[in-house]
Amino acid sequence: MTAQGHPRTIFQRACERRNLLVAETVLRSEIPHPTLVDLLEVTALIALKDPRRHQRAAARWLAHYLASQRGVTLDDAELAAAALRALGGRHHAHALAALRDMAEEATRRRSTTYVA
Repeated sequence: MTAQGHPRTIFQRACERRNLLVAETVLRSEIPHPTLVDLLEVTALIALKDPRRHQRAAARWLAHYLASQRGVTLDDAELAAAALRALGGRHHAHALAALRDMAEEATRRRSTTYVA
């Protein structure tokens, strides 16, 4: 815990303010188990702030998404890839909203699948 608050709060504030450096630092050093949504937020910031890294970051997020659940279809993968490609461009907000929905659904599906 930092002197300025809970790591997740600092991370969320950094994402809202589009501060890639702080978001990445907090995610790497203070959030031991980032969610798919957390990883997406950093991927989206990279698309906006450091486009040279966008393709690799997007590919990593897609790999996390595909590994996060069973039953992912080719349509799911294509939709995610197309939305990831749109990050940083004219349709950034729409693409990010679609990806957030996909990430949140994957998280919900995963948490209900493994209930003992």
